[in-house]
Amino acid sequence: MNRTFSLLLVVLLMIFWACDTDTIEPDEERLGTTFFPLSVGSYSIYEVENIDYKITGEVITSHFQRKVAVVDSFENQAGTISYIVHYSQRDTEADPWEFSTAWTARKDGNQVVLIEDNIPYIKISFPIETGKTWNGNALNSLDSIEYKMDSLYSEYITPAQDTIENTLTVIQENDEDFVVDLNRKYEIYGLNIGLVYKEDVFLQFCTDTDCLGQQQIEVGHEYRQYLTVYGSE
Repeated sequence: MNRTFSLLLVVLLMIFWACDTDTIEPDEERLGTTFFPLSVGSYSIYEVENIDYKITGEVITSHFQRKVAVVDSFENQAGTISYIVHYSQRDTEADPWEFSTAWTARKDGNQVVLIEDNIPYIKISFPIETGKTWNGNALNSLDSIEYKMDSLYSEYITPAQDTIENTLTVIQENDEDFVVDLNRKYEIYGLNIGLVYKEDVFLQFCTDTDCLGQQQIEVGHEYRQYLTVYGSE
């Protein structure tokens, strides 16, 4: 009896030890973290159009390419991994890439944090859900701003007519007054790809009596960026 009891106790302890040491990995696709993949060596290349409207009436339009590359990673004090992201720019494919700036990105449990010019922004909140909102400036000292998740798992066709099957859209600004100003800012992310499109439009219109409601631009900018190539080096 004692021997049988001892064997049973050993078996129970082994089962307990196995259950205690096994960890259940989170379902990355269900959470939506695969909409913002991070791995050293990955890169994306974008076509960019930028239009600046000056108060003098001058309109400056520029076209260029931007490369976003994850070049390194390091462990934070909290145990999470931060990734160093290099941004480079060139006018055309025939030109060499010129380094412009470096930011860092990390996934902190239920959110993606991108630190741009030392300012952390919460780009995506997990788990993903249509209509979900969060404060994109919760980790910085800027005014609170409501980000909203939209168009989950929607098909997106790029300006180059490439089709990306599964995307989600994060609306960061959506104030379309069309009388005084227009403020529209959003980003589209592709499943297992990351950022595929970015738009940032801010226009102030003339509000004088003779031009009110005519959407005559006085000052502002239009920035559009769409993915052309992505991969891993």
